[in-house]
Amino acid sequence: MTSPNNMPVCVANVGALCGESPVWDPRRQVLHWVDITRETVHTYDPATRTNTTIQLPYLVSAVLLMENPESLIAATARGLARLDLVTAKLDLLHDPEPELPGNRLNDCKADPRGRIFAGTMSEGAKGPTGSLWSYNGLAPQKLVSGLTISNGLGWSPDGRRFYLVDSPKGKIFAFTYDPDNGALSNQTTLAHYSPENGKPDGLCVDQAGNLWVAFWDGARVEQLSPRGEVLQQVPLPVQRPTSCCFGGPDLKQLYITSAAFGIEAPDLDGGLFTLDVEIAGLPSTPVRSGTVALPEQ
Repeated sequence: MTSPNNMPVCVANVGALCGESPVWDPRRQVLHWVDITRETVHTYDPATRTNTTIQLPYLVSAVLLMENPESLIAATARGLARLDLVTAKLDLLHDPEPELPGNRLNDCKADPRGRIFAGTMSEGAKGPTGSLWSYNGLAPQKLVSGLTISNGLGWSPDGRRFYLVDSPKGKIFAFTYDPDNGALSNQTTLAHYSPENGKPDGLCVDQAGNLWVAFWDGARVEQLSPRGEVLQQVPLPVQRPTSCCFGGPDLKQLYITSAAFGIEAPDLDGGLFTLDVEIAGLPSTPVRSGTVALPEQ
């Protein structure tokens, strides 16, 4: 196990209570991310080193790219929605669990073909009522159930392996993934962490197939091999890193979100960080048009 020579740099010290869901848009060369607790969507522009914010009327836990770069899919307290980045208008699209009012959406990602994968959890992580859903232009399909906090979604470079985190259980799961129909099979536990080592949270995958994982209450990100071996541990000057993604023109910058929630004397907690890495990451895929019924644009 090795540590990098460079250290993470805070590029937006905004004190997010629960920063999450970074996603890089290569078309605009900006990073979108959210503060779940403050119900805001952020956009960080590294060219100008500015961070702008859209205030939403209710909780937002994740954002995904759309084919139109002026819009995002947002995972909100009321379900999936389309967010217009120009007008800040929200158009609600679908709630996968209306019969579970104590549940909400959490981490969401688009697979390499633009399908939406949406994880749910009980508000406050009160029990294993969370699930993983997929949207593929038809009726939403529940793929995994019994999750406490559905988190950390990612795919291998060949699109044939899928990763999923259940944070309170301290487990990173691996599945066989069928890129043609989006089916999951052969669930295994890739890594299991005890609470004193922090909880695995959001993750992303590089072009060599390695996972980069943020650890809530672990003050670090880890690089894991596809077999679950720890290749690097990168310390962070915050207690609660939450998620990460690759960005920059060559996808060799790791963007890392963090949370100030529950920190008695926050300093850089809740800031957005970058870390230069040697292996480029996989790009984020925009949600394919028609994956979920969208309002006219």
